[in-house]
Amino acid sequence: MNKKKNVQLALAFDDKYITPFYVLLASLFINNKQNDVVIHTIVSGIADKDKDDIIAYVQANSGEIIFYDIDLDYVSKLIVPEKEENPLTGAMYYRLFFPFLVPSEVQRLLYIDVDTLVVGDLAGLATLDLGGKTVGAVTDRDMPVRSDIGIDSVEQYFNSGVLLIDIAKWKAQRISEKALKIISEEPDLIKGYPDQDALNMALRNDWYRLEAKYNVMRLYVPNEVPKRRFEEFLKDQKIIHYNGKKPWFSDCEHRLRHVYQQYARLSPRPAAVAVAPVVLTEEKRKMLRKARAVEFYFDHPELVAVWRRLKALVGR
Repeated sequence: MNKKKNVQLALAFDDKYITPFYVLLASLFINNKQNDVVIHTIVSGIADKDKDDIIAYVQANSGEIIFYDIDLDYVSKLIVPEKEENPLTGAMYYRLFFPFLVPSEVQRLLYIDVDTLVVGDLAGLATLDLGGKTVGAVTDRDMPVRSDIGIDSVEQYFNSGVLLIDIAKWKAQRISEKALKIISEEPDLIKGYPDQDALNMALRNDWYRLEAKYNVMRLYVPNEVPKRRFEEFLKDQKIIHYNGKKPWFSDCEHRLRHVYQQYARLSPRPAAVAVAPVVLTEEKRKMLRKARAVEFYFDHPELVAVWRRLKALVGR
């Protein structure tokens, strides 16, 4: 019998994200039954009963979960930019504390945001060669060039929603300390996503570029892949990340938003499948209609071909 491979995950969230957390867990266990999964968790704002329910669900799926405490008073003093869309909370900083909390035998830790789905086998990440770098991450194509923090091209800036961490190197390079110092002492430099900006500064030239399949953000789903081929496309992917607008809201622009609903139905909270309507300004409605039209165009190439022929005939 083949020995199960070990997967060490770090997940952090607060009470606002407990439902997406369960959907993520459902996707994780469905696609990693062949692995021993250990989940390291920092969570705030939930009741002891919620923790007990989470433990029961994880154990029912042959997993292990460990909860850690951090100084929430300290975290509450860190800058949290105001965002009208996808409001941020201090929970975004929890990832910085994991390297000091996990047991000493944990050498590799995969941190993932809870607005993600695990759609593939994660075991290979435990032995992935990081080329001597401290972390592995995926380039964030959604972000502008940040020459103000030493990032001179889009390819040099990574998304911090999925981080494959070499614990020993992280500690040796004092990455958490550097990032927290930047957040506390240079707030003018961190824009939009302060944890991400600070980590990009602390890890400049010290991160390995992972393949996009480990963090499939919205811009990594090719328009040329029609909806009927999504199942085939997903076979090669590992983690879907709903960066930006979330799939539980009606204005989500990620082309794989329907996959979230699929796993929501399989989670302990099937009501998570509900999509909440979002009141949009006229300008944002136009932008969303345009995005949906582009999707329709690529999802129905045969209809587009007919429309073009009809247009050509009318134009004669």
